[in-house]
Amino acid sequence: MGKKKKLPKQLAILDEDLCTGCDACVSVCPVDCIDKSSDPAHPGYAMGICTIDLGVCIGCKLCAQVCPWDVITMVPTDQVLQEPKFAQLLAD
Repeated sequence: MGKKKKLPKQLAILDEDLCTGCDACVSVCPVDCIDKSSDPAHPGYAMGICTIDLGVCIGCKLCAQVCPWDVITMVPTDQVLQEPKFAQLLAD
């Protein structure tokens, strides 16, 4: 097994309730951690909202800068880890 990736100082958090699925963030991500939701059970699947794989995110801020709807926020990693749903994603 490879060693665990060092977490960046901040992570991109996407507000799925406000995402329009416009794909602007997908095209600028240098590590391909953003994708359209491919899970039919996901609440935003029908709208084609975007999701961010926090385990791959490098905290570069590009997605937050290009989002025309300002639904991506750069959040300090230690704050993200306090949220159980995100902490679980990063623990894998």
